[in-house]
Amino acid sequence: MDWNNDGKKDLIAGDTGGNVTLFLNIGTKEKPELAKGKPVEADGKPITQGSHKLAENYAWLHMGDWTGDGLKDLFVGHGSMTAFYKNIGNESSPRFAAPTLLPAAEGGFPTRPSAYVVDWDGDGKKDLLMGGDQPQIRFYRNIGTNTEPRLAKAEILELKGPGADAGYRWRQDVADWNSDGKTDLLVGNAYSRTTGATRGTGGNIWLFLGK
Repeated sequence: MDWNNDGKKDLIAGDTGGNVTLFLNIGTKEKPELAKGKPVEADGKPITQGSHKLAENYAWLHMGDWTGDGLKDLFVGHGSMTAFYKNIGNESSPRFAAPTLLPAAEGGFPTRPSAYVVDWDGDGKKDLLMGGDQPQIRFYRNIGTNTEPRLAKAEILELKGPGADAGYRWRQDVADWNSDGKTDLLVGNAYSRTTGATRGTGGNIWLFLGK
């Protein structure tokens, strides 16, 4: 994610306390070097549990232009809802308004939601992918416009692979993994082992190539 539009990838991270922290790349594009983290603010206050009416613990993050103005907005998923922070700054200096609730589509969003903005169906409008506690990725088609999105009822993506129907806390990222011009999907999850020497928590990462 290029926070300040300088052509270098930066890092934005959330944690279990609901904190949102920015690590700027002070190195180069080829050799990133991250500066000390600093809190991301909204409406003049650091984003953390209790700092705003909708700010809760846990923070699953994504930045994407949801309102069609060319600026990257911030989505923060919490336990049962997604807080939306509109970017009221500019491309090189993002600044966020106080959060509003991302309107849920018919059927609602999953628990522990993680939103991802992408034109998934190739119709020129930004849609929403969302993971959550269940072993699935949901696709919410934008049946509105790019400036006034409106989400249809979720469609569950058909993902086939060893173990790709289990675990919890599914998260997703979209990229052209193999540079073939097609949209690919990366999915990570967690799972628990409860017996013997395998006791503990682990996870998987899957790559689903676009056809």
